[in-house]
Amino acid sequence: MDKSMKPKIGDIFVYVFIVILVGLSFLGLKTMSVDKGNIRVQIELDGQVIDSLEVWQDGEIEAQEIRVDTGEGGYNIVKISSEGVVVLDANCPDRLCVSSPTIKVPGQSIVCIPHKFVVRIIGESQGDNAVDDTAS
Repeated sequence: MDKSMKPKIGDIFVYVFIVILVGLSFLGLKTMSVDKGNIRVQIELDGQVIDSLEVWQDGEIEAQEIRVDTGEGGYNIVKISSEGVVVLDANCPDRLCVSSPTIKVPGQSIVCIPHKFVVRIIGESQGDNAVDDTAS
């Protein structure tokens, strides 16, 4: 290997600095992306709001599970915690709502079509997830 091709100590410091800077940038974006003030979890059944819980005012909430009886023996069990909202169990035929990922950001929702059940996160500002009604 040619001696001029070896990285110098200054080059290594520059590379390490760039990697640290990029890592801190991603960390900053992650922490600033979710404002957890005035966020509610809204539970709907057959198009009607049956429960609306205000959560995450101070960043931490006590985990709770809510069972929603959907009629004719149907049910969905929702877990609300500091990590987000997830459907733990349901007795619908496809169970797609149970396999849905945890939702954390305003504008996200989990839907169970067989039970006509929706759980969504509502917030004052839905950030990048909000629908833009302006066309250019």
